[in-house]
Amino acid sequence: MSLSLGVLLADDYTATELMQLGVLADELGYDKFWYVDVRFSRECYIGLTTVATKTSRIKLGTGVTDPYSRHPAVTAAMIATLDEVSEGRAILGLGLGGTGFKQLGLEKTLPIAALRESIDVVRRLWRGETVTVHGKVVNLDAGRLTFHPVRPDVPIYIATQGEHISRLAGELAEGVLVANTATPAALEFYITQIMSGAAKAGRGPGSVDINLRWEVAISKNEREAVRVMRKRMAQRMINSYPNWGFLKALGVEAPADFAAFAARKDPALLDEATEALPMEVVDASMVAGSPERVASLISKLLRPEVTGITIRPHPCPGTSVADMMRSFVSEVMPLVDRYRARRREPQLLLDRHHAGMAEH
Repeated sequence: MSLSLGVLLADDYTATELMQLGVLADELGYDKFWYVDVRFSRECYIGLTTVATKTSRIKLGTGVTDPYSRHPAVTAAMIATLDEVSEGRAILGLGLGGTGFKQLGLEKTLPIAALRESIDVVRRLWRGETVTVHGKVVNLDAGRLTFHPVRPDVPIYIATQGEHISRLAGELAEGVLVANTATPAALEFYITQIMSGAAKAGRGPGSVDINLRWEVAISKNEREAVRVMRKRMAQRMINSYPNWGFLKALGVEAPADFAAFAARKDPALLDEATEALPMEVVDASMVAGSPERVASLISKLLRPEVTGITIRPHPCPGTSVADMMRSFVSEVMPLVDRYRARRREPQLLLDRHHAGMAEH
């Protein structure tokens, strides 16, 4: 089965650069183009609209918006407008967010209720309903869109790295982005939760588009690529210290010396902290190395339920994000296909053997 490919970009680029990368993603055959929606950064919907006007095929999604910093009714109108501009290529990517919340005085209260109520509101508005909701998180009094959306059923994807949100995604969403999970055991756990949610809603196998989303660095110089992701993971863990519950789900833990660096939160110590972070912690969440190493890591995670891969590329010294996007399509994915075929060969031979025995 072929896999859909997506690319997620951060707010590191000017509008012109983002547009060029969106066009490149379209030309390279990526199926989905995700753009981060974070506070105090370049505006997500303006960036996606810019890409929409210069492309004709690739789907365009928020990567991801949240139910706190934007009211779901506002999100419904913005996504419907993007869908109109792109002629039916918009995707609503939903998650919990968090960047800039402290400055805005926002809190992520009752996250499951917030996502559930948001999905209900946006879908009803897209269908042309006048919506009144007084929920646990979302409130709306007689809200109604003043225009007719191109589609009443824009796909909704939920980004998750948690048990309960994974089940909610299986229950309600068209797709899910399983974020920063690169161990077979953790991936099995999240897929089980997604399938449990789907079963609860009476949805059959294949009803949810399950995408794995990793931060990726690719380089012929494997040491450089590993270094980039190791530093990225160290920074992520320092920023989130001491809230490291996600490590337990991945089956790894940070050593005491790294925890000591993280507790100090001193930017001047980042290089030392990076050296104290074991690669097993990095490999549990991110994907880095030569095209061969990246392909090998990815191919081991591609369970039958997985239908897509989304990468957030991080350039190595002397390379660009565009180089990374090209390498993933032209070098990594052909190797992934080759590794998957090799693993299928023994099963195919066994199936043929059994078929032959049955004939006799």
